[in-house]
Amino acid sequence: MNAYTEIPMVPGPTTLHPDALAAMGRDYGSGQIETAYLQLYADTQKLLGTLAGTGNDMVIMTGEGMLALWGALKSCLAPGDRVLSVATGVFGDGIGDMAAGLGCEVRKITLPFNATLDDLTAVEEAVDRFRPRMITAVHCETPSGTLNPLAELGRLKAAMNVPLFYVDAVASLGGAPVMADDWHVDLLLGGSQKCLSAPPSMAFVGVSPAAWEAVEQRAYQGYDALGPFRTVHSDGRCPYTPYWHGTAALHAAAAAIVAEGTEQVFARHRNVARQCRDGLQEMDIRLFTAENAVNSPTVTAALVPRGWECAAWLQALAARGLRAAGSFGPMAGKVFRLGHMGTQAHPRLMEKALQVMAQVLEQGPAASRR
Repeated sequence: MNAYTEIPMVPGPTTLHPDALAAMGRDYGSGQIETAYLQLYADTQKLLGTLAGTGNDMVIMTGEGMLALWGALKSCLAPGDRVLSVATGVFGDGIGDMAAGLGCEVRKITLPFNATLDDLTAVEEAVDRFRPRMITAVHCETPSGTLNPLAELGRLKAAMNVPLFYVDAVASLGGAPVMADDWHVDLLLGGSQKCLSAPPSMAFVGVSPAAWEAVEQRAYQGYDALGPFRTVHSDGRCPYTPYWHGTAALHAAAAAIVAEGTEQVFARHRNVARQCRDGLQEMDIRLFTAENAVNSPTVTAALVPRGWECAAWLQALAARGLRAAGSFGPMAGKVFRLGHMGTQAHPRLMEKALQVMAQVLEQGPAASRR
């Protein structure tokens, strides 16, 4: 431990919301046969649906966010199904690889990782020629610090009769507007540990009627299968022993956002993101994102300052209490990230983070090696 106050700015898992932490500390029953758990499950479904902008069913599973990503693919796709992966970053590109690993025929449209979706001409041409069963995209690419506009892609999906639209909103839901129904999203994927500021123990999927038809047709069975969750309320039980503490924490975290007011929460994220980027600009630290890209309100990706190696920069920040992160793929060693999402989207916290970076820059890389 160092003598400095800890300043958590990693892009997830974020610092737990006090309400989520309190929910974790209570004693509950087994959950498997108790009506109280089923009510908690139903209430959490409604809260998540509000944050996701959907009236579709919400499946809530025990596991980290990747459980939702894999479960939705395996529950809806069979080997040979065609998948169009529209990617602007590591995770979007990786979803295409996941589908290929399941035996699907995958066509990728991969834009530069510092860009966001704009001109959809290539996507429209690919849909026309390839006729995919599913289009996949990521809303917030945390390794790149970008937020993809998805409304037009959703309209294209609907206009061209693509059966399924799969969207990873793990790092945006709760920190930015997500409108799954307006965007024609069939599989909306989320996790508990980012903007919701709950433990990394719960995953959830918004499932449209069209997606339920695909799930029924596929009839996939496994721990991550969506199908068995369709009858939670009619059967009065979950397909496996649910994690009551994790669901309670997720409920408390989502309820806190709704209580604060979603528009106020989104504005808070936007304001802290602007504060972050203005502060970096004053220090002559350049953003990784292209000039015409949409920056995410939940995470900022910036180039490691001149004269510094990424590991030394992050170590120097950590020595003064600031916990930032590096990045992945082609950005590894070149980009560092500040996660201002959930509980970390706070102006005082960002002010402290910027002060630390200014101090470390003034100190210089040579001093960090002493």
